[in-house]
Amino acid sequence: MSASKLRLYWRLQLAAHFLQKQADRDLLKDADITTAQFGVLSAISNGENVTQKDIANVLGLNQSAITAMVRRLMNLSYVERQDSQTDGRSKTLTLTSDGQNVIKNTRSPFRKINKRIESSLSEAEIANLADYLERLTKTFR
Repeated sequence: MSASKLRLYWRLQLAAHFLQKQADRDLLKDADITTAQFGVLSAISNGENVTQKDIANVLGLNQSAITAMVRRLMNLSYVERQDSQTDGRSKTLTLTSDGQNVIKNTRSPFRKINKRIESSLSEAEIANLADYLERLTKTFR
């Protein structure tokens, strides 16, 4: 059967929407941030000399969206911006100790989401789904 007849695009969008909404509710309750903002914190914590452009590339978002999120995360005292030591024209981002604590203390919402996924799909189905999603990501990136 074709992707069109199965309405795969719509199903992917709907599943992603509901997963994100649940994760956003849980993260907002636990850390006063959204999944998108958590993605920025994660990207910063996983790199060195990370710039806003780096984050935009990693997350597949526009730099203007990253600018707004970084500003909010700075207002929450989760992120600091400083002059780059390697490029005088750019600024690098680092996590504050509060930002590092957010990363450490927000595993629970994702653990809950993953448990719900695991209750709906078998181990083999989860492995297949991960493979399919990775391939789709590579195809459209």
